[in-house]
Amino acid sequence: MSYDLYIWDPTRHAPLQSTDAEAYDTKERLSELPDGRNFTLTEFGNALVQKFAANPAISAGALDAFWGADPRVTIAENKFAAFCLQLPATECTQQIAYAVDAAAALGLVVFDDNYGSCFLPDGNLLPEDMKAIWASDLAEMQADAADPSRKKTDGRNIWQRIAGELVDAIGRGNSSR
Repeated sequence: MSYDLYIWDPTRHAPLQSTDAEAYDTKERLSELPDGRNFTLTEFGNALVQKFAANPAISAGALDAFWGADPRVTIAENKFAAFCLQLPATECTQQIAYAVDAAAALGLVVFDDNYGSCFLPDGNLLPEDMKAIWASDLAEMQADAADPSRKKTDGRNIWQRIAGELVDAIGRGNSSR
């Protein structure tokens, strides 16, 4: 399972949306609309790779592991007006922040398909009530970066972690026979 962001050029295909419902409708329409090569999206893919390479804390890892695939390649293969950036299903706030920043610099729209929120190039976020959530996510990500000793969770609650450890222990016990 992946975390999907849809990116499109509003100057090429649609005016800026004013509601999250309009953004969703535009995403649905553009994700199925065949389109030729979009050089702004190509620049977007290059910007994502540059942001990855500029951060030594993450660039020691594999580009594909961070982005799910090389965004330059997936953009080159894209045949639709809206490009779907499929991020790994793990915690991906940093990838989203990079994508939103790169898109805004190029005048592109980013639609977060998991939350139904839309990041506009002017910095606005639809729906309005997602602004506080996004600000909180960014603050947490920045706190983690500032204090690498902070324990990062894997997204599971205490019961899920205990159950997972029990299954792992049982599995290890069975494999030694």
